[in-house]
Amino acid sequence: MSRYVIKFSKEGAIRYISHLDLFRLFKRSFKRAGIRLQHSQGFNPHPRMSFAQPLSLGYSSSGEYLEFETQEPYPTGEILEKISSVMPEGIAVFSCEELPAAGKSLAALTEYADYEIRILLENGYDLYGKVKDTAEGFLTQEKIVIQKHQKKSGKEVEVDIKPMIKDFAGLVDNNNIMLTMKLAAGSAANLNPEAVLSAFCEFAGIPYSKPEAAIKRTELYFRESAAEKVEEGN
Repeated sequence: MSRYVIKFSKEGAIRYISHLDLFRLFKRSFKRAGIRLQHSQGFNPHPRMSFAQPLSLGYSSSGEYLEFETQEPYPTGEILEKISSVMPEGIAVFSCEELPAAGKSLAALTEYADYEIRILLENGYDLYGKVKDTAEGFLTQEKIVIQKHQKKSGKEVEVDIKPMIKDFAGLVDNNNIMLTMKLAAGSAANLNPEAVLSAFCEFAGIPYSKPEAAIKRTELYFRESAAEKVEEGN
């Protein structure tokens, strides 16, 4: 058994396929490429393959990671070449690296994610002054409180999301607002970029609707050295 990770992008129309459909796409692609995946044991075996973090429907990305186990060792260059040759339009595989056979999953090691959000608003709206004056001030607030729905209780509770925002910046390009942010991601803490977008626009007094926001995840960051080889291929 050998363990690998590939880094890939998800762009264009394919960003509208679900997390489960993306899993199925890679499962079929490995089969077409002739790469024999290791499977779990038991009544319903499935490929030992998982994404570092699910990507929300409609988000694009230039920094996604898929780890997987194979029945036999393959040169990383061979995996990269074979899997790239069967990928559909919208999926580009950048690198393939071998991981230690034993160790925590990338999902367990994920700590932060970078996002870019672009909002196009109507001509004539005074964006420049609002974004310039408030992007830096957004994180100087003592707290950034949002309302969050609790599934178990069904109640709305107040949550301070400021500790989960590592970096935040904003700029304006014509009538486009561009926000960049580094947010907590993973099993320990996970912050939805749309929550940050909503909080910032409320803070800045900028109106927007969800369909006007284009959200892209640009990178994931991991806690321990087990994931270092992922970055070596970039």
